[in-house]
Amino acid sequence: MIRQREVNTVPFTRIIENAEKVVGLSAEEIRKYSPCELRSHLEIKNKKKFSFKTEFPVIGRGNVLRDSIITSEEINKDIDKILAHSK
Repeated sequence: MIRQREVNTVPFTRIIENAEKVVGLSAEEIRKYSPCELRSHLEIKNKKKFSFKTEFPVIGRGNVLRDSIITSEEINKDIDKILAHSK
């Protein structure tokens, strides 16, 4: 973990406290949740579907998230499958 200088700890502490208040979990609990678990928690807490918005147009081939957030392990598996087929 990066060590903060004494001067920077107060603003950083406020950011953590704000995140805890908005999410409804302690910072330690937030760190333990996977992205999908955190999304599920927020959907239940806020009683609405969690969505992502961008401020600029995205050109691409559909929803890359496939109805959920995918972990880096899942991405690595997909890449390994693609590379295995390309040989």
